[in-house]
Amino acid sequence: MNKNVKMGRVPIFLAGAALAGGLLAGCQAIDDLGTHFDFAGQGRHIAYLTHDASDHLTPTWSPDGARLAFVSNESGAYKLWMINRDGTGLRQLTAGKGDDRYPAWSPDGKQIAFTSTRSGNWDIWAMDAPAAADAAAPAPHQLTIHPLADLAPAWSRDGQKIAFVSYRDLEYSIYTMNADGGDQRKLTTGGNGDWGPAWSLDGSAITFVSTRSGHGDLYRIQSDATPKGPYARLTDTPERDMIPALSPDGSKIAFVSERNKSRDIWVMNTDGTNPVRVTHQLSGRWAPKYDINHDFIEGIGYFYLAWSPDGASLAFTAVDKSGRGTIAIFSLS
Repeated sequence: MNKNVKMGRVPIFLAGAALAGGLLAGCQAIDDLGTHFDFAGQGRHIAYLTHDASDHLTPTWSPDGARLAFVSNESGAYKLWMINRDGTGLRQLTAGKGDDRYPAWSPDGKQIAFTSTRSGNWDIWAMDAPAAADAAAPAPHQLTIHPLADLAPAWSRDGQKIAFVSYRDLEYSIYTMNADGGDQRKLTTGGNGDWGPAWSLDGSAITFVSTRSGHGDLYRIQSDATPKGPYARLTDTPERDMIPALSPDGSKIAFVSERNKSRDIWVMNTDGTNPVRVTHQLSGRWAPKYDINHDFIEGIGYFYLAWSPDGASLAFTAVDKSGRGTIAIFSLS
């Protein structure tokens, strides 16, 4: 992590998360990360796309559902990589100095936005997505320039805007900007733990996770609001709820929650009603690679979910008992 970036207080919804057990706890079959695993009584499968000793995390789908971009330390530093949905065609997308994190594929499939330290600080960058599997990856261009951290970009569904997380006012807040980096403005304040922006289908609202309630809960704010809000609280439980992912049709939110004393994937309506637990004890022995209290940017990436464009699957990071992350696809059908 860049030692020049001041990180501030770690949000409560992540503090201690590594010690509480990982995204995949209590499931013996996760240890060898086989090709498929059928959950007893659930009739669903997990397909593992990466099978080596490297760390892979934070997947994002191409709009056609054929490929996923993700982060890996396969070549040493964390860089962007790409793989076909069937696990073939693994290739590296970015190179050079610094770490690259949090890829986000644009809705038209032409660009991938991401976070990088290649300029010396955590900033938002973008690159043209390779048009073919064997095409050269174009050089990225910088969208934000700030001495404090800008992180975790998320495209609006029309591709005109990007939401991101920034620490530039000494609190983690949600910001928005044009897709070319212009018109950067602060959207949220007062949480010091606002993270994981996800746009509504029409671009009118952004859902995010926040510690403004004292622990991790999901909130929504209108995308044209001021930092004063109003903020609509979507979840209210004693346990942590984490990074939201909106379904392709905009009707559902998937998220990781620690309800029922188990870290599992849940799905609810976008207004917060009808939360349904879709995995049961999907998770267990996670020997953390990072101290969440000091390596916040690196550690939070393990809690991201990504809906497939057809809405039938969720991509996520499965973590084995050694702390190694693997790109996995969970079938919802």
